[in-house]
Amino acid sequence: MGRTIASITQTWQEEEAALKRFKRALRKEDQILLDELLVMSRLHLAEASYASNLYPLDMYLIAILLEVYKQLKDAQRRLHNEEQEKDQERVEEESVFLKLITSHLESKQKENEEKVPTDEEEPPLIETGLTCSYADFEEAP
Repeated sequence: MGRTIASITQTWQEEEAALKRFKRALRKEDQILLDELLVMSRLHLAEASYASNLYPLDMYLIAILLEVYKQLKDAQRRLHNEEQEKDQERVEEESVFLKLITSHLESKQKENEEKVPTDEEEPPLIETGLTCSYADFEEAP
């Protein structure tokens, strides 16, 4: 006895044959993308055989949509992980910077404590004879 219902693989082949004229009308790069989508849809042939209540083209499109959505979620996950890594690197850089600033300020504070002027010593005078103006730099190249 023969089959009364076509298998899902036969149905998929019929749908692909129906798309041939459409595919030929596309640009070459779009034809390649369509071929990739058709390959994605074949990944779910076994699952599609359980959906006998749906039209074959509907299952075809759902399978393609499922694969594209999986790729989107994977790209989002990778992007999120990269952002987290960058944030962690930024935090580490900031903590190193803060440690350097803190140590520098502490060393300056110690130097200032050691150089506390006594009443006997006079603080150094600032020379006021040197002046600088923007006119000196106007003729600079």
